[in-house]
Amino acid sequence: MANLNYSRRLQNLQDRKFDRELNESLISKSFSSKDIPDNVKYLVESMRPIDQKYDARTYDAAARVQKHLESGFDLHFKRAYENQGSVMTKTNIKVHSDFDLLTIVEGYYYSENPDPANSYIRSNPNDDIIELRQQALKILKNIYDEVDDKGEKSISIFNKSLNRKVDIVFCFWFHSDKYKETNNKFYKGVYLFKFPTKIKKKDFPFATITNVNNKGDRTEDGSRRGIRLLKNLKADSDPKIKLSSFQLTSIVHAIDDNLINYSAGEELKIAQAISGELQMLINDGFYRKRIKSPNGLENPLENEGVVSELRKLKVDLDALIEDSAREILSSSIIKKAILTY
Repeated sequence: MANLNYSRRLQNLQDRKFDRELNESLISKSFSSKDIPDNVKYLVESMRPIDQKYDARTYDAAARVQKHLESGFDLHFKRAYENQGSVMTKTNIKVHSDFDLLTIVEGYYYSENPDPANSYIRSNPNDDIIELRQQALKILKNIYDEVDDKGEKSISIFNKSLNRKVDIVFCFWFHSDKYKETNNKFYKGVYLFKFPTKIKKKDFPFATITNVNNKGDRTEDGSRRGIRLLKNLKADSDPKIKLSSFQLTSIVHAIDDNLINYSAGEELKIAQAISGELQMLINDGFYRKRIKSPNGLENPLENEGVVSELRKLKVDLDALIEDSAREILSSSIIKKAILTY
């Protein structure tokens, strides 16, 4: 069993949940309670959400970028903007979480099947999106001190006044047949564009956001708590656990709602349910390869290389479960403290 350094992990949690601009900590007041052992604090605090008033500053940073871009663009096509990221599903674990501003070529779209209504020939789409990025980079460099254009699909800026990073991700619209039939945004996708190779990658961000949020609501925030727990375990891991947030979200999303439905004091139950899911993923390759992403389109765990990372994650999770269960099950004072955490 792993020996987790809870003092270091709790300090890391505090750092992730401290807003330097407001000089405020998002850590629960119960964090300082002497009735709660460090391992239990780490379990419970890792699952708690970031307060929405801090997320509002992230939305503000993205809105400012959009305003700057629209004021400076000189293009023959219009643009659409959408937000994406863990803030949208309330599964972020940091005050200063990264945030994606999808910057989309508007006026034409790609189709699942040939569409006579979309016979666009005015310009070359690749030329359009390259010009979109070039103009965006020039505009942003004139406004922000910190601009990173090394991303293959995006440009990143850092807003110093709000202390927020925003990734500007350039893409095209993709209209699935289901979207054309229903006009439901759930089925509307985008084509992300990899600039070095000019390769397009289809994504359905609105389906992902909707499904993660729906499961979070159905489970009384249980699935979101599980996702936050895994993200914190990964952030504090040593050696590092090489699983993406997308993969961690997919792991929890696959668990039956009843197993992770949350009510006060049931953090341990959710952790145990996730451990059981990890065990199945490790032992049953056929099951693991069939696990779908929240949008139902990808198989994020099909690569054999994830198994060793799943094992590392399970070792840390099981150590946390064993350490905290020993405390919780033996003390009515701790059980009561968790209920009001």
